[in-house]
Amino acid sequence: MFTIENWPAAAMGEAPRVRASSMPGSLVDLAAPGVDMVVWARDVPPVWHETLETCALPDGCITLAGTLDEVTLALRRPDLRRRYPAFLVEDVAQTAALVATLAVCTSLTVMLGDPAAWPDAGPLPAARLRALCCYGAGTVDWVSGRVGGCDLLSSISPYALAFVPAWGEAHVAWRFARLRERAVGLEIVAG
Repeated sequence: MFTIENWPAAAMGEAPRVRASSMPGSLVDLAAPGVDMVVWARDVPPVWHETLETCALPDGCITLAGTLDEVTLALRRPDLRRRYPAFLVEDVAQTAALVATLAVCTSLTVMLGDPAAWPDAGPLPAARLRALCCYGAGTVDWVSGRVGGCDLLSSISPYALAFVPAWGEAHVAWRFARLRERAVGLEIVAG
């Protein structure tokens, strides 16, 4: 287990305060004051890596919107299950349920697809929670401070889940970075 608090150091200037851990219990930090993002750096089975290295991934992004039940049903559609590996679709469904629970809401928007086709990230609407993940050969990056007039970027590892609450004090300017062709981005917005 590891935990990082107030990442980066205050000397870096205005930056989101991030707490990261390999333990799922770290998600309770979303309720802590002064936290702008919580990262669950989860361990995933090796077969997830192996499967994404060998499967054909579709271009573009898909968007699913509705209640948790509607999103879950859409994720079970055969056409969607043919586009992505079974483990990934199941993980997206479980993550959507987690986001709905943490945000205490049932209305979700799920975007899934090629990080290179992702629209630019904007500010979070009020009273919402955003979850981000990059499966495979990609990362989620965010601006974690400024030094000498230049933005500093920090990254979470592939498969880690980042939770960005709208009730945090700092705006988290994030983006997906694809390291190689084998990456799938996930963004879930609750609200």
